Amino acid sequence: MHTLEHEFRALHAEGVIDDATAARALARDGGQVFSVHAELRATLYAGVLLVTSGVAMVLARHLDRIGPLGLVAAIAIAALACAVPAVRARRAGRTPGTAAEYLLLLAALLASADLAFAERQFTLLGPLWSWHLLLLAGVHAAIAYAFASPLVLAASLTALAGWFGVGGTLGDALHFGHSSPELGGRALACAALIVAWRHADRRARPGSRFTEVFDHFATNLASWGAIAWCLESPWLFAGLPLLGALAFASARRGFDTGREAFLVYGVVYAAIGLVAAIAPRLDGLTVQLGVVLIVVCTAAATLWRLRRRLREPAP
Repeated sequence: MHTLEHEFRALHAEGVIDDATAARALARDGGQVFSVHAELRATLYAGVLLVTSGVAMVLARHLDRIGPLGLVAAIAIAALACAVPAVRARRAGRTPGTAAEYLLLLAALLASADLAFAERQFTLLGPLWSWHLLLLAGVHAAIAYAFASPLVLAASLTALAGWFGVGGTLGDALHFGHSSPELGGRALACAALIVAWRHADRRARPGSRFTEVFDHFATNLASWGAIAWCLESPWLFAGLPLLGALAFASARRGFDTGREAFLVYGVVYAAIGLVAAIAPRLDGLTVQLGVVLIVVCTAAATLWRLRRRLREPAP
């Protein structure tokens, strides 16, 4: 039987591929059992997104036929049904499996859509309608702690960021029509609250599974806030140093935990901040594009070197 074992071992000995990559390649080449955990999680997450998108289409197409109260009840029942596997696992004293955890996330997202739809149709909170996001953040947090679910905690933090008025994408921070010191301040305030929550969680539960979720959200929100400050003077003089400190802390976190994502955060957000601060203040499109090209190339080279350093074996 043809095998590539010799070639894989040679590449590993030369340092071309790391230990984990070599082990996976040898297992696949030899027909051994290997994990599809990451692929399964990606598939389940895609399924959750598709179902959530389908719910929006149902709301739009069948509102007149079923009626708002019927739709609210139907979605609530669907959310409860999705939570059943996690509830059963919890009652049996077991940690919910991967599929049950993603079904629990789907239940939380369906509940979010249901509450938003009910608020829009019946104006339950009146002029305080935006507070339903804070309510969702609290409910999702309670569910996340009850089932030890980092995925539902992420939904809670997303709702919390929405209540602070911070969009869920980088494009919201870079939308020049409404980027302002106020937006940056709200993002930084939300990040500070998440950091405080993280430390309280770690103090109460040293073995918490939520630390990395808190770190990702806090890093992104704080970086978006600093970038928003970089777009306007005189906040620029506070935004750039803050962004530099955040980039350094993020890279440091990446090396401490072995997570490449934090290296990417540090380098990419620092590059975006530099471009946002410098390019609009230069005369001529050619000069601006030249600066952007220089910053992008420098960022790519820096990230490549940091990733190599991260993958180097410890002495």
